Amino acid sequence: MPWTPVSELKQAVATRPLCALIFLAIIMAGCATSTGVEAPAPPAPHKPDHKGEVRSPPRKLSPDVGREEEEHLRRAAEAKIEGAEQVVKKIEKKTLAKEQQEILSTVRSFVSKAKEALSIKDFSKAYNLANKAFILAQDLSGTVR
Repeated sequence: MPWTPVSELKQAVATRPLCALIFLAIIMAGCATSTGVEAPAPPAPHKPDHKGEVRSPPRKLSPDVGREEEEHLRRAAEAKIEGAEQVVKKIEKKTLAKEQQEILSTVRSFVSKAKEALSIKDFSKAYNLANKAFILAQDLSGTVR
């Protein structure tokens, strides 16, 4: 059988669900928590300095995101959530294979978690989850006929 662009296309379409599952496994592995890691030690009690004053420990460093950046991330997350939900609505009307149903379930889970992150104003996390949901939904949409 000669190697033609049509056979190349058929092979690409056939391997797309497998690629999506591998992508999903990588994402889920990155989100997994390790149970073998011990919890960090509690902070040391505050001790007076040489002048007898008790000082609080320095603040924990965290990413400094300005209001403009927060607003941008919030809007972007909401847009990705909306986009993923629209794609899911189109997919739900179609018959899906078992692997496709699992990917659709993961998309819904990411959307749900993104909405939770929005509600607690964790806009960076919301955007990341919404973006993952949107990408998976679009990829799944491309495999569903």
